[in-house]
Amino acid sequence: LNAALQKNTPWTYPYRYKTNTYSAYVSDVLNITDKLIASAAIRVDHFNNKGSYDQASGEYTGSYDQPAFSPKFGLVYHPVKDKIAFFANYQNGFTNMTGTDYNGKTFKPEEAAQIEGGVKLNAFGGRLNGTISYYDIQVKDIVRPYAANPNFSIQDGTQLSKGVEAEIVAKPAQGLNIVAGFSYNDSKYEKADPDVEGRRPATAMSPYTANLWIGYSLLTGKTKGLGFGFGGNYASDNKIVNSVYYGVFTLPEYVILNATVFYDQPKYRIGLKVDNLTNKEYWIGYTTMDPQRLRSVTGSIAFKF
Repeated sequence: LNAALQKNTPWTYPYRYKTNTYSAYVSDVLNITDKLIASAAIRVDHFNNKGSYDQASGEYTGSYDQPAFSPKFGLVYHPVKDKIAFFANYQNGFTNMTGTDYNGKTFKPEEAAQIEGGVKLNAFGGRLNGTISYYDIQVKDIVRPYAANPNFSIQDGTQLSKGVEAEIVAKPAQGLNIVAGFSYNDSKYEKADPDVEGRRPATAMSPYTANLWIGYSLLTGKTKGLGFGFGGNYASDNKIVNSVYYGVFTLPEYVILNATVFYDQPKYRIGLKVDNLTNKEYWIGYTTMDPQRLRSVTGSIAFKF
């Protein structure tokens, strides 16, 4: 590069790659009966890798194609119209992969298949809304290091993730609002490098999380517009390092509490919010350890026009 600059001659980066993706998507929703709805969709992708550019010949070499199909199906059944709904769906996804394995074979797209089912509730004239669901996600054709020669890769990895998610939004009284959520995720490498096989991925975050927020606003009287809120978030232990070679490093569980008070009027709004009431030291991470903010107080004034 220095020599090229000194001679005042043009220089180009020696590696050049070109890829194109062509996609088509079609979907339809069918009302089988007044209470039963079905949906179906499919996405077709054609991934074309032109290969690497050879400056000497002026041509691309090592080109290959990766076609992929991604179907989706769903059913929704309302035993009680607009109040209770049972749902189930299947969907498939993929990620195109570049490169070849230890035998020189071109990689296929990594593929994931998800099955999900649950129930939705709308009761008491909309004062209680809730959803609970179960999911199972199978990932296959994961590219991983080849144990016999770590300089190469093999495409036979599999991963399983399954869990439960629940959410409730309630308005039990005038001015009172409650939002609560819970999730559980069980994730592990089923077929992988012996260093991590059977273990929870370091990118899977905390297996248990929960949140709660309670808000109340005065709707009548001289203090109309005055409101309060209180709630928090919970996350269980998070293994950001989890392997035989490196061992296990776990971020501890935490509960963070927050609160707010405000005065909302037609022409202005005054608010005060305190995050991390207890001044809790905690960390989050995605294979990393990131310290989070301690107690913070935020005041706000807004004018409405």
